[in-house]
Amino acid sequence: MRPHHRRRGFSLLELIVVIVILSMLAGAVAPRVSQRIAAARDARRLQDIHAVRDAIEQYYLDTGAYPAANANATYGGWDVSHDGNFIAVLTQSGYLREQPVDPLNTDTHHYRYYVYSAGAYSCVGPGPFYVLGVRAFETADAAAKHTGYFECSGRNWNNEFAYVTGGGASFQ
Repeated sequence: MRPHHRRRGFSLLELIVVIVILSMLAGAVAPRVSQRIAAARDARRLQDIHAVRDAIEQYYLDTGAYPAANANATYGGWDVSHDGNFIAVLTQSGYLREQPVDPLNTDTHHYRYYVYSAGAYSCVGPGPFYVLGVRAFETADAAAKHTGYFECSGRNWNNEFAYVTGGGASFQ
């Protein structure tokens, strides 16, 4: 009679069952995790744009002028965050700790800044004005909750940005 040996390890069938169960769990959890990561990036975008807006306003109070935008011809003259020049004077002058960069920083997801001359697009104000915007959000929730607002009778920037703000002019 042969001695009875205990089998060690798992059978192939047991391993397949465990892999299938783990795959189903990963499939259920992954979309939620990626949605939360996208929502966190959207929150960062809003924090960045508010910090930049506050820095621009403080710069204006201190100097009497808005920081110049580094025009990028590819983007209609807008100073864009993904070309590395986005409002560098605010960082260099100490109004911002670091240069704001969109978490993805691509052609679709970036920040834009432009300084318009007084009276452009029929905006009313004492001098030049600026427009600052987030090009796109990743989640529908952020896009619905945070639209911002900047419009003059000659142009509505709300239609061009996921979130927009500005200063130095008002609607006429």
